[in-house]
Amino acid sequence: MRRKGQCAHIASCNGCRRRRIRAMNIAGIRIAPWIGVFGLLFFVVTTTLSQVAPGSEGQVTLSRLSPPVFPPLARVARVNGEVEIALQVRQDGSVESAAVVKGHPLLKAAALDSARQSEFECRECGEGLTAYTLLYTFAYTSTDSCCKPEEISQGTTHAGVTQAENHVTILIDPFCICDPSADVIKVRSPKCLYLWHCSTRYGL
Repeated sequence: MRRKGQCAHIASCNGCRRRRIRAMNIAGIRIAPWIGVFGLLFFVVTTTLSQVAPGSEGQVTLSRLSPPVFPPLARVARVNGEVEIALQVRQDGSVESAAVVKGHPLLKAAALDSARQSEFECRECGEGLTAYTLLYTFAYTSTDSCCKPEEISQGTTHAGVTQAENHVTILIDPFCICDPSADVIKVRSPKCLYLWHCSTRYGL
């Protein structure tokens, strides 16, 4: 038969075990939600990295440029400047999206249409999207008077579209409205005797 001391010791041990089990259960209940939260965060981070990181390591090059057209209204208004386009390129080189970062309102549409219709090559790109930037510069071949071609310097740049990597330059001749009366010079005929008999000669 067990003694009373031994029974008390056994009872106390059993009580300690129950308290420890109860404490462990309570701790598990408190920790379980945090485990779920950390697990969810880990899943989101790894999924995002798998979609974004492979694409960001790729290199995008412009393989075929869709020639932009200088907007007629901008030409009449003598508007020039730069337009920056931000693109998202797929793995096969097609354009997922294109948006204007900055630029004159009269020039934005021409640059955006050109960027969307152009073709790209994405080297070592993953399944995610790769960012790319195109810069369009709209300018004129000359700032001199177009009404007097003989006064334009010989070093004038010819109109056309040129490309250097991701920089596209569009040059066009300025739109001119010349006043014919500016070239009219009135002279007196040597044969006239009166002012009302004088003739008018155009140009010299």
